[in-house]
Amino acid sequence: MCTRGCLHRMKCIGDIFSSQINKGWLLMRYKYLLHVLIQCISNRRAGYDMAGNDLVGFMVALVLNKPFSISKYIYANMKENMKRTDGRTTGNKFWMYPRFLQMIMNVQHPNLPKADNDVLKIDAMIEHSLKVFSGIAANRYK
Repeated sequence: MCTRGCLHRMKCIGDIFSSQINKGWLLMRYKYLLHVLIQCISNRRAGYDMAGNDLVGFMVALVLNKPFSISKYIYANMKENMKRTDGRTTGNKFWMYPRFLQMIMNVQHPNLPKADNDVLKIDAMIEHSLKVFSGIAANRYK
């Protein structure tokens, strides 16, 4: 109920009762947030426009500043990936979420030697970045 109510407040124009939410149904700022979550956290292999209810629940938890177990979400997706029997994922099942696995290993073995280029630089998202993204998207999709 909280997720559906928040989607209404986000002015979602699509069917919020479906099992997947299209990011095109949301306003630009929420569309961008969902896009980042789909690209970075989702276990999607193709079709990066739709997000499942669990990922949308994570987005709503971020927007409303509510607690959400991201480790439980990632672990559930890893288990789902291991159960796939379609043959397409054979050989790369263990490479899903390598950064997440690296974080687990870093906690369990803090003194492992690391390469100098193993630093991930993250720039803070600012309002100017969203305006640039909005301008690019507006120019591309007229």
